[in-house]
Amino acid sequence: MTGVIEVLWLGMLLGVGAALAVGPIFVVIVQQAATSGFGPAFRVILGSATADLVLLLPALAFAWVIRSLDRGALWVGTVGALFLLYLAGQAARDAVALWRQERLLEVSDRWAFWKGVAGNLANPLTWTFWLATGTPAMLAAQRAGGAAGLVAFTVVWFLVASGLEAVIALVVAGVVLAQLASRGVRGAQD
Repeated sequence: MTGVIEVLWLGMLLGVGAALAVGPIFVVIVQQAATSGFGPAFRVILGSATADLVLLLPALAFAWVIRSLDRGALWVGTVGALFLLYLAGQAARDAVALWRQERLLEVSDRWAFWKGVAGNLANPLTWTFWLATGTPAMLAAQRAGGAAGLVAFTVVWFLVASGLEAVIALVVAGVVLAQLASRGVRGAQD
């Protein structure tokens, strides 16, 4: 029983840490929530979680592959930096437009899910997490609770991380809409 409790706590702690790590994905979630509302922000969260699943499976099955990717850190970092600079520029442009105009932005949320996927896969922090923390934590969960412990850890981690990010996105979307509505901005009441 102690092993199961440890696995669940480990999943909760890593989930909270992942959700509250103020990095590029966190900023994209907040930007999407502020400009497009909760739905598109939640799609970014789902995209980010999907990218984590893409990395989680080989991390568990082929830990040696993840270690060898460390040699490609420069390339992952370069591609990631370019993509994240693009996202930062887009967020800055949207923020300026949102506060200068007397209406809500008409931001396309069509690519919200793929922003989450690409942003997470291009983020060197994600790769470092799976190399240094995620894979060892998953192996510890498997040792402590077998296959059921590994599944419990993974489910708890994803639910806590994605759930906390969703709560943050919901709060941001609500606060932005309330502020805009109080200023009489067109479209904020919709």
